[in-house]
Amino acid sequence: PFMLVNTPCDLPQIENGNLAQYYYSFKRYYFPMHKGKKLSYSCMVGYTTETGTQDGRITCTAKGWSPVPQCYSELTLFISSLLPKLQYKCNPGYHTLSGGTEDTVQCQPQGWSFQPSCTKKLGRILMSFSLKTDLFYEIQCEGGKWTSPSVCIGESNCLFLYLVSEVQQDCASPPVIKNGGVLGPLLASYKNGSSVEYGCQRYHFLDGPSTVYCDHGNWTEQPTCLEPCTLNVTDMDSNNITLKWRREELIFLHGDLIEFECKQGYDFLQIAIPSPGRTRCDHGRLKYPKCVIQGKTIIFSLPF
Repeated sequence: PFMLVNTPCDLPQIENGNLAQYYYSFKRYYFPMHKGKKLSYSCMVGYTTETGTQDGRITCTAKGWSPVPQCYSELTLFISSLLPKLQYKCNPGYHTLSGGTEDTVQCQPQGWSFQPSCTKKLGRILMSFSLKTDLFYEIQCEGGKWTSPSVCIGESNCLFLYLVSEVQQDCASPPVIKNGGVLGPLLASYKNGSSVEYGCQRYHFLDGPSTVYCDHGNWTEQPTCLEPCTLNVTDMDSNNITLKWRREELIFLHGDLIEFECKQGYDFLQIAIPSPGRTRCDHGRLKYPKCVIQGKTIIFSLPF
């Protein structure tokens, strides 16, 4: 069965920002961190936190790092401050995802906080029909069954007049995802508009929305848990490389930058490119750099 560890905060990935170098050099020692632990991070030149400062501070919570560490360009922050919020209201008979008639979206550097939407108001199916007389009857859908105040003899004798609203559709248990699962207890049924939070197993990177909503019987898009990269000692030996930074475990998260160095007496094969010893973990796969004996000449035959 899927289990989540009690140390939910791994090394945060900060675009256009970073932590102190020793956190990366000794990642295995510091991470994952326990709930309540705090971290400071710095944004690169030309980028700031959402509050406009160069440095930010985050706290490990049961749902991960809070607030999410992010660095924004100063121009993006300036533009978003011009249109900070947008309030919208649904037409009669429609409601927001939270069940209300109006809501507010926040303009953020990466776009709107969520997509404004209005859906048909939930209720019961109500039908009226006549029996070719002056009398009208109503039937309702209740608990998955039609009420029957009267019997209609012969289909041709019935005239359906209108459909008032839709049947409320609940959702079954949320879908299972590989290498991850729902945080908290699972229910057999979920009301429309309710939500669940997903998490990943240790060393797996959550890609996509962590919060998933029940929308008229269907769950919105689920996240995926991207596999880590496990270094293979045999592959490292065959390419004459070793890790530049010593560590106990040879496991890296998706997106991690891995740095190698050549064994003594060897040089990188591709010396023309910058940082030839660096590679990145990509969906559980990585490309090992190659080192050759120093002074070895490689001759390429060119067509004339």
